[in-house]
Amino acid sequence: MSQFDQRPSLEDFELLAEVSQMLTVLDQDRVLERVIDLMANAVGASKVSLILRPEYVEDWQQIFVKHLTPNEEQDQPRTIHFAQRVLDKGLAGWVFRNKQGTIVTDTQQDDRWYIFPDGTSKARSALCVPFVYNGDVLAVLTMLYPEPNHFTEYHLRLMTIVANQATVAVRNAQLFNQMLQQQQQLETILHTIPDYLLVLDEQGKILLVNDAAARMLNSGTPTVNLLGQPLSSYLHVDSMLNSVVSVLENPVQNGQTWSFESRSERQRRDFLVTVSAWEHPVADTGGYMVILRDITTMRDLNRFKDEMLKMASHDLRSPLALIVGYCSLIALDTPEDSPTQEYLTAILRATERMQGLLDDLLRVEQIRKSPLELHQKIDFCEVFDTALEHITPMAEQKHHTIEVERWLDNVPPVTLNPVLIREAMENLIGNAIKYTPEGGRICVRVFAQENMLHFNVEDNGIGIPKEHLPRIFETFYRAKQAGSEGIEGRGLGLSLVKTIIDRHGGEVWVESEYGSGSRFGFWIPMS
Repeated sequence: MSQFDQRPSLEDFELLAEVSQMLTVLDQDRVLERVIDLMANAVGASKVSLILRPEYVEDWQQIFVKHLTPNEEQDQPRTIHFAQRVLDKGLAGWVFRNKQGTIVTDTQQDDRWYIFPDGTSKARSALCVPFVYNGDVLAVLTMLYPEPNHFTEYHLRLMTIVANQATVAVRNAQLFNQMLQQQQQLETILHTIPDYLLVLDEQGKILLVNDAAARMLNSGTPTVNLLGQPLSSYLHVDSMLNSVVSVLENPVQNGQTWSFESRSERQRRDFLVTVSAWEHPVADTGGYMVILRDITTMRDLNRFKDEMLKMASHDLRSPLALIVGYCSLIALDTPEDSPTQEYLTAILRATERMQGLLDDLLRVEQIRKSPLELHQKIDFCEVFDTALEHITPMAEQKHHTIEVERWLDNVPPVTLNPVLIREAMENLIGNAIKYTPEGGRICVRVFAQENMLHFNVEDNGIGIPKEHLPRIFETFYRAKQAGSEGIEGRGLGLSLVKTIIDRHGGEVWVESEYGSGSRFGFWIPMS
């Protein structure tokens, strides 16, 4: 019987059955070690080597090292370098490129078998099969024998079938290990974050709780004892849980989120509570994720800021008014040609700047905290015209040309705060005037598009360096650059604009090129 007519033996079926069982084994090292042993024994190979595709070395490195000989383990870098040479010139490289197995009946008569000058292999027969997954060759297994004509075509067909099954088994094990590692990483992150984290089911029972929340709920009771318990049974632990449980009692939709502040009287600390509804993408289940973040320090700082602003609005205004009053009295009794008049003028200017700073600070804080009255329908065109009318004299003083581009046809009245929006427009146009040399050009555009109102101002002034743009809307931030030394400012104008637009549900933006000019703008929703 020729090798082409050879029929599978009972041992061959047992081999395939045992390899098939490897599909359920999730230990990739064990899978590959067992498969390699089975394949080597089935064809009577004297030596087996596994060469990995470079892109997959990280995934398979551990397996690769386990199949090195003691001498190879001592010189691993050289061994890996030798494997790369085999991929470039040897039989394994041919299999990689052709994505199919092959046999070499006599290594001394086959051009695909490359004999390296420093090689030590004395093999005369070779059988080489690829591990192919989704059309990619992940690795090549080469089996050797010291005598020629040892491996047959039947061996090649059998080993190809085994390699295909083994590839699926190993890949399944790898994917499972990756998923397990990701799950362990996620659990580690969840348990170590300082915020209180709880995942609840639809009935409010605890599915997952991190270490911080476990300590809070039951004073160090192991997490496993909390699982499956309703959160409502822990209301006695901390009063702030009452607000969380009350949220859970209302009907919810997937993705709905509540965010509110709550006070823990037991801990005497303030928390920001976020409750989000979730739904399993496949199973018909869902629940809630609860995060409680300690914001006591932030609240303390906020209270300190409020106290400072109160002091600024009351305790500082009186001394400033007193300084202005005494300066005025001194000026009346001082000759006009006296140097003292210059000193008094400098004091008055500094006092005015300080008063302006206080006014701006209080204005920004008032806008941030006060209720935004948006009950009246306003004609946006009128708001824009009023802002332009107020700012035009400032432009005329510097001989600027103001170009107006308006596309507001058929725009219905919109709900907004006209005083604040006009203030935002005047601030942006005023900045363009201040930072544009005399005789410059300023273009003001206003238009409606996709249910949004757009406003922008473009100038050909000094521009802003790119490194300053990300922080340009921060409170008190001023871009220091050549050409702006004599321009007065307190770094609050753009912050005020951003606060106003944020309160209206819109967005501010800036584009600028140093030395060529700037474009500032914003959009707000029409409804």
